[in-house]
Amino acid sequence: MVNQLLIEKIVKGISRFSQSGRTNSEENTKKKIIEPLLEMLGWDFLSAEVQLEYPIRVGTRTVHVDYALILEDKPVVLVEAKPFDDPLSDSEAEQIISYGRFEEVKWAVLTNGRVLKIFNTEEGRTEKESLFVEINLENLPQQIGELYLLSRESVLTGEIENAAKRMAATMKSMRNLRQRQDELVEEFKKILIRITGTEDVSHVENVATQLLKRTIELFETHADRGPPPTVAEIPLISRKELQTLPPGELIICPSRTEGVEFLKKYNAWGFVNIGKSQKPKYFALYVGVPESSVLYFGEIESITQPLESKDELKRIQEEDTDTFVRGKRVIHLKSNTLVTFIDPIPIKTRRSGLRGIKYTTLEKLVNADNTDDL
Repeated sequence: MVNQLLIEKIVKGISRFSQSGRTNSEENTKKKIIEPLLEMLGWDFLSAEVQLEYPIRVGTRTVHVDYALILEDKPVVLVEAKPFDDPLSDSEAEQIISYGRFEEVKWAVLTNGRVLKIFNTEEGRTEKESLFVEINLENLPQQIGELYLLSRESVLTGEIENAAKRMAATMKSMRNLRQRQDELVEEFKKILIRITGTEDVSHVENVATQLLKRTIELFETHADRGPPPTVAEIPLISRKELQTLPPGELIICPSRTEGVEFLKKYNAWGFVNIGKSQKPKYFALYVGVPESSVLYFGEIESITQPLESKDELKRIQEEDTDTFVRGKRVIHLKSNTLVTFIDPIPIKTRRSGLRGIKYTTLEKLVNADNTDDL
């Protein structure tokens, strides 16, 4: 998750750069603001996940986008950078949107280091049709929820897609509300006349019109426009920092990427088979493709007895019990012990990914070069 200290560093960097006298340079804007920003959001510039000057075939010519953010060997976000002083025109927005449409990449970004615009290229060809979120980067951390949508984690887990669906539903509701204004005014008039008994039709109509206006304003104010609230931060640590903990047995559970949300939501993991003789003190989560590494760690607070039914679950909501199986257990972690490794343990080969529970020790976790060492 996005680190608060990194956010503050980005904000200070933007402020310093704005006064540097080099704000008319696209290259300086990239190096001083845009690239650090993308790195803060989890995109590794030293890996194949970030490709510079990404080529796109447009008709008979090839154009290049400043950055392509790539997962599972496919571009998932295109990013076009402009100088800090560039006002970001409609034509620049339409250009990156068109590149996304040519390449069949849903998410496209246009930024000058002060403003960052995320476009859903499937929604249309113009900025007005496609604009999903506009972020004032000088206004962070107030807009960190919106910025988080562009993070590697959000794209990987599909949170940005969920936000898009929520926004689409909201916009549909707003269109319906506006299209049926006359109908609503008539309904308000009927209710007011019935309740007040007044015969002053012009007065009732005026009040009904004002009620409609206020209704629309309230609906817009409280509508869910998509961006999620800021997610509680999970600290990033090196595995070497765990050396201060007492030695003990550790259980490693495998998960798909989408399962990580369960861990974060409940500070717990379920549902697992654990024998009576096993008494692990520590928990780690192996996340499958494309992570393919042991990425999360926590200290165990308690492990439930084998569960006979969902009724025995104390902290897990019904909506998250799809994988419940009778006889399995839930691992609950101690508060504030869940961490993410900055040096996760990778698999040795594609065939050596974890497919079931593995027991090991804290010492082996700290010193492992790959999962075979566990």
